[in-house]
Amino acid sequence: MQHDKVVRKAPAGPGLFRRRRARAVGAFVAAGAMVGISLAGASVAAASGPQYGGTLRLIGQGDVDHLDTASAYYDVTWKLLRAVSRQLYTWPTAPTFAQQAQVVPDLATAMPQITNGGKTYTITIRQGAMWDTNPPRQVTAADEVLGIKRLCNPVSPTGAPGYYEQTIVGFEAYCNAFLSLKSQTAAAMAQFIKTHNIAGVKAISERTVQFDLVRPASDFLDILALPFASPAPAEYLNYVPDSPAMHAHFISDGPYIIKSYVPGRSFDLVRNPAWKASTDPIRKAYVNEIVVTENKNSTAATALQQIEAGTQDMFWDQDVPTAQLAHMVATHDPDLTIGPQGNNYITMNPYLVINLLSPNNGGALKNLKVRQAMEYAINKYADSQAYGGSVISGILNQAVPPGSVGYIPGFNPYPDNNGLGNPAKAKQLLAEAGYKPGQITLTLIYRTNTVHPQIAQNDQASLQAAGFKVKLVPVNSSGAYYSKYLENPTGTKAGVWDIAEPGWIPDWMGLNGRAVIEPLFDGRTYGPNTVDYGDYNSPIVDRDIDLAESATSQAVATKYWQDANRQVMADAAIVPEGAQKTAVYHNSRVQNAIFWWVAQDYDPTNVWLK
Repeated sequence: MQHDKVVRKAPAGPGLFRRRRARAVGAFVAAGAMVGISLAGASVAAASGPQYGGTLRLIGQGDVDHLDTASAYYDVTWKLLRAVSRQLYTWPTAPTFAQQAQVVPDLATAMPQITNGGKTYTITIRQGAMWDTNPPRQVTAADEVLGIKRLCNPVSPTGAPGYYEQTIVGFEAYCNAFLSLKSQTAAAMAQFIKTHNIAGVKAISERTVQFDLVRPASDFLDILALPFASPAPAEYLNYVPDSPAMHAHFISDGPYIIKSYVPGRSFDLVRNPAWKASTDPIRKAYVNEIVVTENKNSTAATALQQIEAGTQDMFWDQDVPTAQLAHMVATHDPDLTIGPQGNNYITMNPYLVINLLSPNNGGALKNLKVRQAMEYAINKYADSQAYGGSVISGILNQAVPPGSVGYIPGFNPYPDNNGLGNPAKAKQLLAEAGYKPGQITLTLIYRTNTVHPQIAQNDQASLQAAGFKVKLVPVNSSGAYYSKYLENPTGTKAGVWDIAEPGWIPDWMGLNGRAVIEPLFDGRTYGPNTVDYGDYNSPIVDRDIDLAESATSQAVATKYWQDANRQVMADAAIVPEGAQKTAVYHNSRVQNAIFWWVAQDYDPTNVWLK
């Protein structure tokens, strides 16, 4: 998932991360320092009992990446979608991280019936779960089938097609045909969807859907829990996916509807009269209204001031500024949360992604030694300090963050003076590649929220000390950072950017080997909305992905995910920089503020206001 606080879909997201993409997050908190704050805030609120009503106000800088569930891949967007969309299964806003990492039924009445040696999943949708159509209409199995069919639309497809292509029978063939559709009008796409089926996705009754898998997949419920797999109402066939027209006719099956959306400016969510609390075990929907204010000139510091003053309640796409965080930690501010709990440093943020398609500098980024020079050049320690130092941010030296399957303890293929960088080694590699100091000029695009400008300046200084020239290009909206630049193959191939600093939150936890390596490094699925931003494509990594996904034991799968991790680093596809947690904050009137790892923030559908 992209994560912009630290895509991704993600993504980035986006990360955001797009879930998952990443924002600027904090991590490696001192042992126990924030756990008490996070849990105490929730338990004290619970003691006084929940209250209904009021308007929850969120303040930030950028917009969503995509509003369509088929392509949304940004932790901030997923926070919004929590309020207006539902999935068959989801991750709960539970008191502990371990509980949150386990999927539970959402639209589904129960856990699935699994037959055929683990390859057939039969799921029934709750009676009374309704779309806010006029009149309200039951969410059906046909809607779930449509939601899966829309993932491969050629205009705004999912950023993680591999999750579905590698698991569902017939999905890859269906996608190949749909993505090749010459006409991209709403009518042409609707006709394709109506006349083509996915062999492994069937509505076997009004409220029962069946999935047939290529092979057993222990993570299939996590894949169904992603917002990508949301049901879609038939009315969406009337619009081009993720178009302004579709946004204007967004149909909700969650507790809120989108009353108004001004791109880059605001969201206003109000209660969905078709939603019934009795059909939704996940979202309590205590507040009457959720208002999001997006101001590209709003810094994290000014947003924090408004939250502390009571004119806003929570961050939208930002985190606690580094300058204020140390004091909050020292004073045990009860409105501060650093999450997830314990030693769960699940986010890779930032990482330097390299555009392997860039024609700039005569295609210099295709040269392995040039990329390896970047591995040695970056001063990761300086970036860690920008986030607040070792209390909240740690150095990362590999392509898989701690806590995810595929992480290799102690693995560091490019020793760099404990994160300080090795510019001399970088210059040596540049010379071996045939480049003189200053001969390569890199365009680095960066986000302007949180600490991203400082990170960009740090990396610019590191790279220039190692013999590169670096041109900084700011992007005011984190949503556009992913959707307009990183996920856009046209701009990527044209060399609009050479390097960038996104972040990544794994799309799920637990058995999540494919939730990092596959979306970020499987070049076979490169295209619009991709989170393999630089089009890294290695047949060795692709083979390891396939072997891991077909492995008959977790131990064997882990070996292949680790092999893929090693190969990504051998190819210097990215420069990992940090592993982090996230520091978020709320106004004191916000109660039941439990950190939800999926959004890297509080869940707006489960807080109440005193």
